Formats: sequence, structure tokens, C-alpha cells
Amino acid sequence: MKFEPIHAPSATDIFTNQMKEAIILRKLKPGETLPHERELAEQMGVSRSVINHGLQRLAQLHFITIKPRQGAVVADYLVDGTLETMHEVVALHDGFYTPAMLQSIYQVRRSLECDAIKLAAQKRLAEPLREARRALMRFKNGDNLDVQSPAIFDFFHSLAIASGNQVYTMMINSLKPIYLRLGRWNAQRDNGVATIFELNETLLTAVEAGQVAEAVAADERLIEWSLQDLMQA
Repeated sequence: MKFEPIHAPSATDIFTNQMKEAIILRKLKPGETLPHERELAEQMGVSRSVINHGLQRLAQLHFITIKPRQGAVVADYLVDGTLETMHEVVALHDGFYTPAMLQSIYQVRRSLECDAIKLAAQKRLAEPLREARRALMRFKNGDNLDVQSPAIFDFFHSLAIASGNQVYTMMINSLKPIYLRLGRWNAQRDNGVATIFELNETLLTAVEAGQVAEAVAADERLIEWSLQDLMQA
């Protein structure tokens, strides 16, 4: 038997994660100035290089802003953040979603998906739609969430490819961690797999038939069910 190597988190990783969690949970609030590097190093019992590298990483993720002669200031990641920031928020505690965050995600999803699906129903590109059908069957026949969650992402990614719009394809791909996590949560609910399959089957059938209005309406029903299911969890 071959054993995989164990990789322990570095001191920089531990510091970065500790600070990130404090900022996401608003224990450290936007506009608050952090102690200087030397003071942080003394409090945490690590070297200044650990603190410096950690602060640089937090700045890259838009959790803090490093200002000359002022030091590190907590940023409002909801205002300054990017998709990379959002992925970090999502990864916290296996998924950190306030109701407002969920509603924002689904508002973007509705806008993005519905237009991509409208185009997919208009163009009816054969191979991406065949791949969407294969992904849907992988979801239906999958016996665990590790199979079903990626399959449902592949379903929507294939529909984005079927739209013929390369930007939609890349945008949905950039949201993959969110699709995976939310799809996993929906699927593990009572009757979740059956409901997702039924809604997506209706959606895909409409796209394959070129029924634009029906396809968009089916996606809107799916999005509304998914959001309400998670809001009640």
C-alpha cells in the first residue's frame, strides 16, 4: 500500500486563515487598523516574515488594504472583493452563507443562466447538449454526492457551452466552487436528488426542443426551488 504524504499547514497559512475568519465573521470590522507587524509577531509568537507574508496574501484577497505609513486596514470584502475573495468566503467552515449572500448569488445566477439557456435553446448545438444529457444521467445514476455534485455542475457548464457564448462558459466555470457546494447541499436534502433531476430534465428537454420561453421558465423554477430550499435549511 502506498501512503500519501501529509502536508501540515505553515505558520503563514494558520495566521492567514485566523485573520481571514475574523474578518469574514466581522470580529474585525471594515476600517479597523491592525496592529503593526512587530506587535502581531510578538502576540502570536511567530516571526515578522510570517506576518508580512500573511498580510500580503490577505491584501491580494482584498480582506485588508496596506496603506503607506498607516499599516494594514481591514477592507470591506463585500465591496472590494473579487471572485477569488468569494471563493475564500465560501470555503470558510465548509461554506459560509448569510441569507443576503445566498440571495445575491442566486440573483447573479438567474441573470447569467437564463440568458445562456435562452441562447442554448435558440442554437441547439448538438454536442454540448448531448454532453448535458450525459451529465444529467451521471447525476441521476450517481450513488453519492461526490459523483452527483460535479455532474450537476457539468450539466450547467455544458448548457453554457451550448449557448455559443464563450464568456458565459468562462463565467460559469469561474463559479464552479459555488455550483459544487450549493448543488451538494440541495442534493442531500430529502427528495433533493429526485427534485433536481425532474427540474433539470424539464429544462433540458425544452432546450433540446428549441422551446426558448419554456426553457427559461424551467430554469427560473429550478433557481427559485434551490434558493428556497437552502434558505430553509
